[in-house]
Amino acid sequence: MDDTGSKGNFQKLVFKIAKATLITAATGVVWLALWFLTSIFMTSYPQYSEHFAVMAWVMLFFTFAIIISEETIYKYIFMIIRAFFLIFYIAYATNYGLLYLSFENYTLNIEFIPLLTIMILANLIDVARRLLQAIEFASQSPKD
Repeated sequence: MDDTGSKGNFQKLVFKIAKATLITAATGVVWLALWFLTSIFMTSYPQYSEHFAVMAWVMLFFTFAIIISEETIYKYIFMIIRAFFLIFYIAYATNYGLLYLSFENYTLNIEFIPLLTIMILANLIDVARRLLQAIEFASQSPKD
């Protein structure tokens, strides 16, 4: 019994994991730098750190999962789930388009429902695009 095929598959898997880890680490560095830059300005929004951390960790998970599942239908499933996550989490984290920021004796109410609507529509378009890509991927004949 020849096990060169299993060695080749194992090497491909190790390469995919290493590639996904490196890309996810680089993406994590970008998220960390973004957090350092934005946390300075968001001191009046107390939940910012928690919301940003959840968003960053989930996006890092999806980055890793999408890269690991390249050349499979699961890649498109992860992309669709990521788009739905972004829709719901952005709506939740921004209190459905209404932000209340408190400064010493002042309260600033920011209403950006139209901007939230645009972000939701963009993610819905992304869902439709990924769904079409998944259908196209599934309809292709397997490569030998």
